[in-house]
This record gives sequence, C-alpha cells and structure tokens, in this order.
Amino acid sequence: MNTEAYSNGGFFRKQTDALDKSGNALAGVEKEANKREKDNQNILLVKTKSKSIVINKDDIMYIESNRRKKAIHMTGGIIEIYSTMDDLRCLLGEGFYQCHRGFIVNMAHILEYTSDSIKISSGEIIYMSKDKYNGFKSSYTLYLKR
Repeated sequence: MNTEAYSNGGFFRKQTDALDKSGNALAGVEKEANKREKDNQNILLVKTKSKSIVINKDDIMYIESNRRKKAIHMTGGIIEIYSTMDDLRCLLGEGFYQCHRGFIVNMAHILEYTSDSIKISSGEIIYMSKDKYNGFKSSYTLYLKR
C-alpha cells in the first residue's frame, strides 16, 4: 500500500491510497489548525518595563488600574505593565468583565458577588460600580450558561 504526505499550512499528514485524500487530509489539518488557534487565543503577551512575558489568560484573576500602571493579579503573583484598560479589555476578550473603571475581573475566578463587590478565588474583594452591576449580571449569567 502506497503512502503520500500532504501539507497544508505547515501540518503534515501521511495518507494511504485507499483513503479519500482530499477529505481526510484536510479534515486532519483543519482539526489541528482549530486546536492551535484555540490555544493561541488563551495566550497573552504583555510587556513590562524591562521584558516581555507570555501569560495564560486562565491564570489571570483580575486586573487593577493604578493611573498608567496596570497590575495583573495572577494565581502565581502580580505583573505590572503600562497599558490602558480599553486595550486590555479588547485583548482579553470573552470571559472578562470590567466591573469598575479600575478593575477587570476574570469570570472564571468569581466565587460570589453583591451589588457593590465581587469575591474571587483568592478571597480578595473587587469593587463593582453601581452602573456596571446590571451589565455584569447579564454577562455573568451568559458566561455560566456556556
């Protein structure tokens, strides 16, 4: 039985003559590409004053703003960067909510909330703006349903 190698976007797969070359080869490539894309969506590159750091979004508990500096509170420590809350909110995407002008919270780390605060997995309390409460409830409910 002869085998041939097919390449698409840097992914290689051996294909036997007995199989449908176009369907099976592309299905495997597409599956691998989707997996890599999903993995890359969970990675964030941040630049501190002296170095660049790759972090996993799942490790972020919340982000706190202190003027121009933003403190990224993670499960393993705190990283300080210079950025805007708007830029960070766009980079983080789904699963994060800006509950106050000075805080963005990772919804995966929320233990409980009230109309003015959120308790996260580390036990810390994050402030919630009264204006953001209704939007937060809706977003958090949708987050829990998916």
